[in-house]
Amino acid sequence: MKTLDTRGLLCPKPLIMLKEALQEMDAGDALRVETDNDTSLKNLLTYLKDQGIEPEVSSAGAVHTLLLTAPEKDLSASNPAAYCSSDLPRDYVVCIKREVMGDGDPELGKVLLETFVENLKLQEQLPSHVVLYNGGVKLAMKSSPLCSSLVELEELGTRIMLCGTCVDHYGIQLDIGVGMISNMVVLTETLASAGHVVTP
Repeated sequence: MKTLDTRGLLCPKPLIMLKEALQEMDAGDALRVETDNDTSLKNLLTYLKDQGIEPEVSSAGAVHTLLLTAPEKDLSASNPAAYCSSDLPRDYVVCIKREVMGDGDPELGKVLLETFVENLKLQEQLPSHVVLYNGGVKLAMKSSPLCSSLVELEELGTRIMLCGTCVDHYGIQLDIGVGMISNMVVLTETLASAGHVVTP
């Protein structure tokens, strides 16, 4: 049985290690995962559940152990960082509804928004979510100059959420390079429960 020791590691590292380990294993192979962080345990279990994997969980003191078997399912398309939450206080959501920031010259607006997102990931307190809707979903396209910054934010634990209706409207389903496509029920709950919402 292979053992994956994620003790002392913070999200998204344990999730990324788990995905890599499962991809290297044959279907049916046994894996033991250890973590000493309650939030990491929750994130790992959520990721595994969405992949159709139900592990056995046991705890000894501060160490949690997950026993599972590698699935036949191809996990290459899964995004473990999107399941990352943190113990750090995060009480704001960034909501982006278009491809530019502010009114006036649209080219200037694109530069401003690109700079805003680039600097967002440098903040000591990151947003819990970045919600993209209407024209804002185009920022998550692989060809978007903001895609790489959004990927970095996601890797740091910020959840990137896209309006599914908007993605369908623009016909860009196959061009999305970051984030989770969601529905208005979830987006509404996310915005309503936020400490405050920042709309650049």
